[in-house]
Amino acid sequence: MSRWFRNLTIVTVILSSSALYVWKVHPDLLIANSDDNTSYRTESVSMGDISLSVSATGTLAAVDDVVVGAQLSGQVVKVYADFNDSVEQGQLLAKIDPASFASKVAQAQALADKSEADVKAQSFQIERAKLNYERSLRELKRAKGLYISKNVSEDAIDDLQTQSSQNKLDWQQSLVQLDILKATFAANLASLEQAKIELDRTDIRAPISGFVINREIEAGQTVASSYNTPELFTLAKNLSEMEIEAYIDESDIGLVQEGQEVRFGVDAFSDRQFKGKVKQIRKAPQNNSGVVSYVVVIATNNPNGILLPGMTANLDVAIKKMENVQRVSNAAIRVASRFSVSDSNKSKGPLSRLKHLNLTQQQIQKIEQALPKSSATTSPNTKKQNQQILKKLLSEVLTKEQKKLQKQIRSGTVKMGPILVLRDGKMSSIQVQFGVSDDKYTAIISPDLSNETIITQFRENK
Repeated sequence: MSRWFRNLTIVTVILSSSALYVWKVHPDLLIANSDDNTSYRTESVSMGDISLSVSATGTLAAVDDVVVGAQLSGQVVKVYADFNDSVEQGQLLAKIDPASFASKVAQAQALADKSEADVKAQSFQIERAKLNYERSLRELKRAKGLYISKNVSEDAIDDLQTQSSQNKLDWQQSLVQLDILKATFAANLASLEQAKIELDRTDIRAPISGFVINREIEAGQTVASSYNTPELFTLAKNLSEMEIEAYIDESDIGLVQEGQEVRFGVDAFSDRQFKGKVKQIRKAPQNNSGVVSYVVVIATNNPNGILLPGMTANLDVAIKKMENVQRVSNAAIRVASRFSVSDSNKSKGPLSRLKHLNLTQQQIQKIEQALPKSSATTSPNTKKQNQQILKKLLSEVLTKEQKKLQKQIRSGTVKMGPILVLRDGKMSSIQVQFGVSDDKYTAIISPDLSNETIITQFRENK
């Protein structure tokens, strides 16, 4: 008898411990009455904040950064700027060996001087040809006077006429030759200017005022600009303002808009959060291994200069936030959706599509009385007529608020759905208006669920 009592005591202790464990681990697990024979896990609606955000990563960059390159090929003989140096616009950063370019300038200068002298010499030739032409004209005129008095032969007159025409052609040719020499002089002057420009380009100067954030060259290094411009320096105009180029997945890009708040962090300051705003959404898609994303530019302030170009930013774009709203766990939404799908075959009538409007019993009766009965054999034309009748009935029966809600639901601005509640030990489905969702909760805009017991899980006991 004592052994039986001892065994009974052990079993009692085990059962009590098991019950205590279940109560502590699953305090919200309720067992309905025997008529229902279903186990429910429930919760109460809670009040709190819900934020919908899109997460992404991006890279910090200076707002106005300029890459300084070399337009010439040659050896760098001197570097005047280093990392983090402050530079002014026009300041000398580096110098390419100017010897060969100075030689080209001297050669071009010599050609220009020669062309200028040729132009002057040709001017003298023109004057000489003009004088010869004018003298031949005077001689021809005098010979014609003597020809009348029979003192000059006709052959002499012909020779003087030919000589005059030849002198005229020589004069005209010298004028043309002057134009050619002037064109050559202009071309040589242009070559001289180009040679001077190339000589001037051996001085690598800062195009903007700012800071040197990168230097790619050393003294003695040879740069070649045959195909691509060599990158020598990178200058940033101002590091107090920076940008983040973030890649947003195509499934989330529709939620992002310019002006939205952004919070981000960097590994260098893991205990700090920084703020920014969406500045630009670029329309060009980025395809990486079949994954399509879009570049979103985010502007942020950097007054202390602690953020540096190239840092990786882990960011959240704030899409929408609701404060101090009633909310239910997403588990309640999922179980209600599954129940709604399994229960859809039980109510396929026209009224089943109006659950979200929370019709009163009087409204339901009025619609049922006026709406013709339909069956599986109803023709398409009859069904269309019934739809027109229902549309007219709704315009008469629905309140102003219900009509507005129906319009918002059709346009997609309001989202409705079911929630399962436990009333008197029985499961009921009610229509609610959803708000913002995050990874844990969904906001409930209406109705008030403060007195409801929300079902998050149920199981029929066998």
